[in-house]
Amino acid sequence: MSKKNYLILLLISFLSYSQDTPINYDFKKIDEISRKIEYNNDINALTLKLTENYTTQLEKTRAIFIWITDNIKYDCKRFNKLQKRYNPKVFKCKTKEECELKKSEYENQQILKTLNKKKGICGDYAMLFERMCSIVGVKCYYINGYTKTEAYQVGKMGLLDHAWNVVVIDDKYYYFDATWASGGCSKNEKGKLKKFHKNFNEYFWMTPIDKLSRNHFPKDTTWIKNSIYTKKLFKNNPYIHNSIISKIEISLPETGVINAQVGDTIKFMFKYKNKVDKIQINTNATRNPKVWIETKNTRELNVTALKKQKYITYVNTNETISFYYVVEKKTINFIEILFDYELALKYRIKLAN
Repeated sequence: MSKKNYLILLLISFLSYSQDTPINYDFKKIDEISRKIEYNNDINALTLKLTENYTTQLEKTRAIFIWITDNIKYDCKRFNKLQKRYNPKVFKCKTKEECELKKSEYENQQILKTLNKKKGICGDYAMLFERMCSIVGVKCYYINGYTKTEAYQVGKMGLLDHAWNVVVIDDKYYYFDATWASGGCSKNEKGKLKKFHKNFNEYFWMTPIDKLSRNHFPKDTTWIKNSIYTKKLFKNNPYIHNSIISKIEISLPETGVINAQVGDTIKFMFKYKNKVDKIQINTNATRNPKVWIETKNTRELNVTALKKQKYITYVNTNETISFYYVVEKKTINFIEILFDYELALKYRIKLAN
């Protein structure tokens, strides 16, 4: 596919989704009410109470989504025991009916456990969201698939380790990740999850497929609606740090895996909503010294390292940042972009022989 045709198809895909997405809907009152409602050991009563004053599927979905993200904590310890892997439960059974019965019993147990403990992992969030939506007649489906959360995963599929949802409202498909919308877990020095920090992230509510596909890709590709997105495109996405993913729109490069030769000039251009002062580039050949000294409980600035930093000259016009990087060595295989000393983006470089 030519670059021109790809851009045209991508634009058509974006417009198709944009026209399907409710615009300027004020959920403030729904959110406020939903966060005050308590669970009293009855999922049906809870769901009906949450949605009793709303007539549209969108409003009901919002009330349920907000309640879950506000009340369910991510189970960091359980995730560690699963060794960072999540896979849907597999049932041993002889007939389809037996499988369906076992699946239903398992889901009932897990949903009850999630509500009673007020914690769960991604599959629990997705099952709960699906069940509560079904109680009030909203078509919601459980999806499992790949996610990319680490900088080393550029050029790779990531892990088949996550679950989220698709909701059908007025015959249109919308994408939701209640797990990632609820907050996240801090990590210890060994990379193990420590403590959950509740922090609602609107980005994962009704996320357009082109945005969701930055770090999500369903195992069953029939769930990719109104999009030309493929496994190859997902695999070649650049790494975008989760803290900036809702604030950045990348124009150039068009892929996270860049084919280049020594001497080539690569242009970077993106629209970024937040203020950024200093931009730096690290590669596998040349790195800026780390400016932070981190211990178990503290984080201090390394004044000596700060004096040795090198910065990129960039242009910022109407929140659109652009700069250039010249490939100078044949050993370059990745480029990291830092915003104010923190890793923001990462690209993989494939140099021609």
